[in-house]
Amino acid sequence: MIAVMNPVRLVVGILLFAVACKKDPVPAPSMPVNAISKLEKDGDSWEVAYNADGSIQRLTRRLADSSVMANYDFVYTNGKLQEVNAGGKWKYTYNGDQLTQIETYNNLGVLRYRSVFVYTNGKITERTNYYANTPVPLRPLNRIRYTYNAEGNVVVKQHFDYINDDWRKTEEVHILAYDDRPNTYEHLETFPYLPANLLSVNNPLREEYIGVNGQSYGSTVHEYEYNAAGKPARRRVTYAYTGFPDTHSEAKFHY
Repeated sequence: MIAVMNPVRLVVGILLFAVACKKDPVPAPSMPVNAISKLEKDGDSWEVAYNADGSIQRLTRRLADSSVMANYDFVYTNGKLQEVNAGGKWKYTYNGDQLTQIETYNNLGVLRYRSVFVYTNGKITERTNYYANTPVPLRPLNRIRYTYNAEGNVVVKQHFDYINDDWRKTEEVHILAYDDRPNTYEHLETFPYLPANLLSVNNPLREEYIGVNGQSYGSTVHEYEYNAAGKPARRRVTYAYTGFPDTHSEAKFHY
């Protein structure tokens, strides 16, 4: 993973000193109403810093011992996300307002991955991922096709791998139920980073995994606790796969 140094204490000290010396305080970056400030998941965490306009300025990934694993700095042009830098970087390309491509570069500036998005009626319906192993040029890796319901939530994800110069379906994920609350966290758990609500607008409750033989081989159940504003405050996920004991994941969301 890629990392950048984070002189947070120095910057905060300078800002506090500057404010104290000015007659009119300098406005600090704002926290969007009900935006996530921290996501804790299975011991690790994401801390979110925002720009004055409410866009994400930085994501800080911390390990369970509070040490910084990586800082991700966001760069915008005319309000559009252009890069996420962390030693290496993700670069974003648009057609109008639609995100059409994300490229992943390592810390030497070498292109390693590319994700290309296809839209139908303003929603992403296909994502194709490519990879490059120097000096091999970009080659297809995998693909996801999305189907939505009337509420704008993904109900089927079809997964394909590129094998022997052909696309072969590997599984389908069926999202069987959603709650009626706004999804506030999906963008923080997606890599490369995708803007909020680019896929589903609500929170998934139940998923089922279908193999290439058409048979179910597992499921996922999401259970939420909500805060007074109706945002998820805590999530417990149970993963159940045929022939294996259930496993669990815990997350807390701070606003």
